Amino acid sequence: MDVVEDADLIHIAEWALTAPLPEGWTVHLDGEGNEFFYNAATNASTYEHPMDEHYRAYYRKMKEQKQLAKMAEAQQAAAGGK
Repeated sequence: MDVVEDADLIHIAEWALTAPLPEGWTVHLDGEGNEFFYNAATNASTYEHPMDEHYRAYYRKMKEQKQLAKMAEAQQAAAGGK
């Protein structure tokens, strides 16, 4: 994420950084003091917040929509300028 180019999408990063853990997930520290997440029901563990991919996908979707809107505006401007 480029903080200048994507200033209008920064809220997504803020949401991701403050997202609560989904139900069933707990946070722990490994032997070196690194935070990891564990789900006892599935026995899954990860060093990445369980919601990170959700927010990355949402960011990609919003960025694509923004790019498509820019392209449409450019096409309209070009068509109106003829």
